[in-house]
Amino acid sequence: MTAILAKSASFLFVIFLGILLKQIGLFGKEDYRVLSKVVLNLTLPAAVITSTASMTWQPSLILVPILAFAMNWLMIGVGSLLARGCPRQEQVMYMVNCPSWNVGAFALPFVQSFLGPGAVMGACLFDMGNSVMCTGGTYAFVSGVCGSGEEKLGVKGIAKKLLTSVPFVTYMTMMILMVAGIAIPQGVVDFVSPIAAANPFVAMLTVGAMFRFEAKPAYLRSIGKVLGVRIAAAVILSALCLRFAPFSLEVRQGLAVMVFAPISVIAPMFTEKCGGDPGLAGCVNSLSILTGVVGMLSMILLLGVA
Repeated sequence: MTAILAKSASFLFVIFLGILLKQIGLFGKEDYRVLSKVVLNLTLPAAVITSTASMTWQPSLILVPILAFAMNWLMIGVGSLLARGCPRQEQVMYMVNCPSWNVGAFALPFVQSFLGPGAVMGACLFDMGNSVMCTGGTYAFVSGVCGSGEEKLGVKGIAKKLLTSVPFVTYMTMMILMVAGIAIPQGVVDFVSPIAAANPFVAMLTVGAMFRFEAKPAYLRSIGKVLGVRIAAAVILSALCLRFAPFSLEVRQGLAVMVFAPISVIAPMFTEKCGGDPGLAGCVNSLSILTGVVGMLSMILLLGVA
């Protein structure tokens, strides 16, 4: 318990540090984009390589990305139910921001620091299915349904986004190597290990640097509905994963923690492209970071791991 609380306090301190550095002007309003690129293109891929290099493939794990894909569609459906009878802006808000999880830049550092290697592999596989939706799948569907997208991604557009995503390509490469039984040379693992070790710190600093909150009364109802639905869904999904998912205990624990992760950082941009309110989406996204921290740490404490 002491170890969990110490690690939790460290994570929260780094997030607060990112907020503080932005407030005092050391970070500009858009500097989080640079930090985010470092995470997505350097530290996260390195963490994936070091965490999965020595793992043995199990055929049942192919269900993890399928599960993530299905969860996203389930949450789109929930969002569409919330949006019934609402103006188009609200429909976009619910359908884009109820689904998707920020796994790579947020959930994975928690899993990497608190749980075992099996949980990390589960997180990586989950993000493969999740990435298909949060990097374009959800946007393509919502823009088509609401008829307000600036561009139609389609299958080719989504495929292009995925194949140019360094984390997704890393996930895919490592899974293919695991399935084929090809081991990563230890020299490669040793070479990228210092970069991987920096992933939790840089990712949490990025989370703090991107945090923002606009206390507009008009936003409160939509914020409450989106976050309320996501928290309720996380509680239900975590219980189902722990009880019924056909995976090892480590993988099930990783999934149970991961479903509390915040909304994808790309969601506000897609909300704007679909004709929604980007300010509201950004506010919900930032507040989902707080609920994500509380939810994930609470689940880790409940599981009694670390």
